[in-house]
Amino acid sequence: MEEPRNDDLEWVKDAERWICQIQGIRQCKIDIDELGKVAGIHVIAAADREPRHVVRDVESLLKARLDLDVYYKKIGVVQIIEPDETAPVAAPPAAPAAVPEAAAAPPTPMEPAAPPPLRMPDVPKPHVVPAPVAARPAVLVEEAAAPRVECAGVGVMIAGASLTATVELARGGAVARIQEAGPNHPGTDQLLVGRAAVRALADLLDEPATLSLADLRETEMAGERLTLVAVDLVEGRRSERFFGSCSQRHGPHQAAVYAVLDALNRRLDLMNFREGGGRASV
Repeated sequence: MEEPRNDDLEWVKDAERWICQIQGIRQCKIDIDELGKVAGIHVIAAADREPRHVVRDVESLLKARLDLDVYYKKIGVVQIIEPDETAPVAAPPAAPAAVPEAAAAPPTPMEPAAPPPLRMPDVPKPHVVPAPVAARPAVLVEEAAAPRVECAGVGVMIAGASLTATVELARGGAVARIQEAGPNHPGTDQLLVGRAAVRALADLLDEPATLSLADLRETEMAGERLTLVAVDLVEGRRSERFFGSCSQRHGPHQAAVYAVLDALNRRLDLMNFREGGGRASV
């Protein structure tokens, strides 16, 4: 999709202002390349939210308001920690007491001398020691590497005229085991494995998202047999299609599972998963 652009790039200022209205975001700067496309988005945010959630909010806002698809790795988030205490202000020193003038000379016996004019002593101004400015450290919060989704098992069972594909996926302590059944036709086994892999992946998620297998095909490239898949992801009113591939050197069934994982690999880094416990479904 082409990036929105015009001569004065007013949409960039609007986008920066909208992004700063997202919860926890303090500042935003959008870099544009010479073609008028988004080269990077730099965000300064508070430390009370996970960076991946901030990235998803920025990505969704640009899509909703500008119909602008920005690759999430172009969005950089720096989180700052603001100190709670400020340095005390030093109390000003007390003003020195006024020094009285010397007494006037005694009058002569013949004619009294005129008294000297009154003069206010010079009082120095109090010296105030400026309080040192407390530094605000900028802390880049780095998240620990999240566990990846792994294929814990895949198999196909033939019973007469029917096929049953079983796929088991695991992430951390969570496990999802899904079965898909269908007629025993040539090529059906890979399709059933692909559908089971997509359902197992959706079962591991802990958010309202719908995954479906749009297509699965086999092809040959550079002397190797490949499995290609297209997977649809629907979140609310937003729909995206992702593509993945895998060589069949370790078997067509494993290739179907890993092609599904390859299609959604980058997107899964921004999604929430359930923790612990196994779940089986048919």
